[in-house]
Amino acid sequence: MYPEKEMLVFHVESSLHAGSGSNIGHIDNPLQRETATGNPIVQANGVKGALREFYKKSFKADSSKTDAMFGSESGNDGAGAVAFGEARLLFFPVRSLAGIFAYISCPTLIYRLQRDLTALGKQPLKLNNQPWYPSVPVDCYQAHSDTILQLSPNGSMILEELPFEKHGGEPSIDGCLDEIAARFFPSADEYAPFKDNFPKRVAILNDEDFFHFVKYATEVEPHNRMNDKGTVDETTGVWYTEYLPSESILYSTLFIGEPHIQNNGFQNATEVKTYIQKMNGCRTWIGGDRTTGKGRVMMYLLKELEG
Repeated sequence: MYPEKEMLVFHVESSLHAGSGSNIGHIDNPLQRETATGNPIVQANGVKGALREFYKKSFKADSSKTDAMFGSESGNDGAGAVAFGEARLLFFPVRSLAGIFAYISCPTLIYRLQRDLTALGKQPLKLNNQPWYPSVPVDCYQAHSDTILQLSPNGSMILEELPFEKHGGEPSIDGCLDEIAARFFPSADEYAPFKDNFPKRVAILNDEDFFHFVKYATEVEPHNRMNDKGTVDETTGVWYTEYLPSESILYSTLFIGEPHIQNNGFQNATEVKTYIQKMNGCRTWIGGDRTTGKGRVMMYLLKELEG
């Protein structure tokens, strides 16, 4: 049904708000989240809409191809050739007492990534020639042997205000983290420092610890509206919007089928895949509050390693 497949990685370059449309507690505009885990996501229709807008503005002469890939806006000519998955969070940035900040993830997200890689026909991350499935106790972490996050030789680490101890007795995960850096970061010159330092900034936490951070360590920003007198409009007051912080790393699955719309667009799924590759290494905007610089992302198609 889908002869071609890709994984699209999003590097959040400015804090991103993909809103859920309902308030939670003191947050008037919270992020979209998974119901079961509370993990922030960008729903598939938001991913599709942002990419459609990118192609319409970037390749105006190829409107027939845009319709064939996404489906016509009227909906009368058939579905698009690409099935877009939600943008799933893989690494979340948090403050670290050593190393300034850390990229954190957890076993559940790594397991999902491995499953999605397999579904796409991509190489899974391997540890000792076997798929990598980390296991980390509560209040502990796994990291690169050259990590810059630990405070002392015994491996103590503090993220935000919480202490963690290095989980010993496990095989080194250096190769897995180096592979993620090689496959998940673009080759653009401005990304070279992030790509080089990424393995040293990663901390794999227990699921409970990770989901605590994604629940309580997002950015929450107050907003208000001014009236003609230059004071806060009392009819609206102050409202609070939640943002996924910059440096977050998400990914989406793309399943590419044969085009249903035949209007001088594409002949087959391979041509659709080639057209998708035009977004590789480009920037676009996702979510709301763009006029205040929110939601800029770098897009990158997952790289397959040789051998």
